[in-house]
Amino acid sequence: MNTMRLARKDRSVLGRRGQALVEFALILPLLLILVFGIIEFARAWNQYQVLTDAAREAARTAVIDNPTMTQDSVQGVILAALTRARMDYSSATVTLTGWRAGRGTLAEVQIEYPFTFTWLKPFLAWSDAAASITLSTRFVMRNE
Repeated sequence: MNTMRLARKDRSVLGRRGQALVEFALILPLLLILVFGIIEFARAWNQYQVLTDAAREAARTAVIDNPTMTQDSVQGVILAALTRARMDYSSATVTLTGWRAGRGTLAEVQIEYPFTFTWLKPFLAWSDAAASITLSTRFVMRNE
């Protein structure tokens, strides 16, 4: 009789283990999407911060009253910042307005950069537009 009880007890333990495995298999995809989503948005935020810093440096370079500064040197500041972050400069759209417009006038540097979600792209497969966003930042300073 003791062997019958042990056999029933072993089956119930195996049944609980199987149930836990099935529940884990159901929850795992949601957990992975959540973790990869956090990682992807952290990458996007990092690139946005790089773009903002590049725009700030370029705006500061553009408004300094230095006759040796050219628009190419402003573009070079942005190129250096994006290269340090291993971002493709040719993908960036840079707009510089108000450069050398006179003291006290506003100079603006705007940078737009496409960002594609790498790990979330398979989950966003219903639309290529949903798998990418455009990061845009601008910085405005007064000419000195």
